[in-house]
Amino acid sequence: MRKLTVKNLKDSTKVLYYIKDKFPNLNSSVLHKALRNKDIRINSKKINDGNLEVNNGDIVDIYIQDFLLFGFPKEVDVVFEDENILVVNKPQGVLSNNEDKPISEPTFEDFVKEKCGNNVKICHRLDRNTSGLLIFAKNDNAYNTLIEGFKEGYIQKEYIAYVFDANFKCKNALYENYILKDEKNGYSKIYDNFVEGSQKIVTQISVENVNNDENYAILRVKIHTGKTHQIRSLLSYISHPIIGDSKYGRNEINKKFKKYKQLLFAVRYTFSFPRTNILNYLNDIEINLDKSFYSNKI
Repeated sequence: MRKLTVKNLKDSTKVLYYIKDKFPNLNSSVLHKALRNKDIRINSKKINDGNLEVNNGDIVDIYIQDFLLFGFPKEVDVVFEDENILVVNKPQGVLSNNEDKPISEPTFEDFVKEKCGNNVKICHRLDRNTSGLLIFAKNDNAYNTLIEGFKEGYIQKEYIAYVFDANFKCKNALYENYILKDEKNGYSKIYDNFVEGSQKIVTQISVENVNNDENYAILRVKIHTGKTHQIRSLLSYISHPIIGDSKYGRNEINKKFKKYKQLLFAVRYTFSFPRTNILNYLNDIEINLDKSFYSNKI
């Protein structure tokens, strides 16, 4: 059960809209079923009408399981597993881990630990609305090695992004820029040259497909550095914002395509650990996300 205190509303709002705003991954059919079953309460009174209005100060109790409220799958989609690592497919809309999360919100790491055992540790993160491959370690040695691997560039990450504007002068390009994150608003800004506090980023972009009629392109993106919002901010900077990106994209583009979560997917991992490294056997392995998870999104 989740208890919400209504606040910061400018006007009265239908309880149906209020709940959908707070839990955007909640399936509408689940919400309507909860209303029919009187599993929603306003100020301790059971209701079955989603059109009833709530105001600041009202208490809304929601008797819906967390995995339904927050959009978790029923089971973990395991893509690769051995004695050291676990690679899973994270869905859109859920937080990877407890970094910057509201204290009452469960995370995908919580979910994986519940399903796969408390010994697994998340080794990196994907943005809330980025889906795809996420790596966990199954023991301390593997965890320390993977953290070092990300830091030293032994782990290569590739993404698929759907972006606006099909016009690319170069179909394959390497971008070397600098990124600076504003800690107050969480927004990362790209620069061509070094500015105080910025970090260098290296991003390789290749055009996989273009749709001139709809004016969008599908890109394969390989990041040689892993900085917060690197792909999203860079693609916006070069005037090819990711479709569905509410932070770095453009509202009119998202409305045109009717996409409100960024079409960005972590699809492939390859490895180049030193010969003496305990995970060097992974160098012969490619871990790929099934194309059905990121194909034909428009």
